[in-house]
Amino acid sequence: MAMSESQEFRTRYPGYNVLDKWSSPDWDDQTREVVRHRLEDVPPVRFFTEHEARTLAAICERIVPQPDRDEALKIPIVPWIDEKLYEYKRDGYRYEELPPQRETWRLGLMGIDETSRALFDGKPFVELEPLSQDVVLHHMERGNAPGAVWEKMPASRFFKSVLSIMIVKIYYAHPRAWNEIGYAGPSSPRGHVRKWEGGRDPWEAHEEETDRVEQRGSRRL
Repeated sequence: MAMSESQEFRTRYPGYNVLDKWSSPDWDDQTREVVRHRLEDVPPVRFFTEHEARTLAAICERIVPQPDRDEALKIPIVPWIDEKLYEYKRDGYRYEELPPQRETWRLGLMGIDETSRALFDGKPFVELEPLSQDVVLHHMERGNAPGAVWEKMPASRFFKSVLSIMIVKIYYAHPRAWNEIGYAGPSSPRGHVRKWEGGRDPWEAHEEETDRVEQRGSRRL
């Protein structure tokens, strides 16, 4: 499910920091405002209960772990999901097997705790060791998670199409995650010239060869 706490994160873009583009021709004032908002205006948690927020935070640590980042530099995920639900920002569609968005999230987090308690002697998800948490999530992924909630909606659908995808989307909407994949942020106003496969403009991040990255590793920014 996730890398272990002892594994070192290695990026193909060591030393790359997308914020170096702040005053460059790559970004205009609108782009800078969007990036500043994502970095500084982290919303408060208003939809989730304290326990739900803790449960979701623990899940995020297994889906996109950040063990190499100091707590202050970890990419916040729960607050942005919470804001979407609090402000009822819907996607414009939903899966027929699932209830409306807010109910889906409440039931889903409740179901994860039900599965956790069924598999691990009554313990809620937040009290499990990381590898035991992975077991719970694997059961959900395979669609054979125990719990009354999953009789109302499919665990696999919630895990794959709602929970995981939302966590990953929020994670990679943050500039610190862009550093890991060499993403330069919104292309306005400069745009791209070398748009063919394998093409790279001079102002884009340079990808290091795999063997060099593996030899030295790289701590995330």
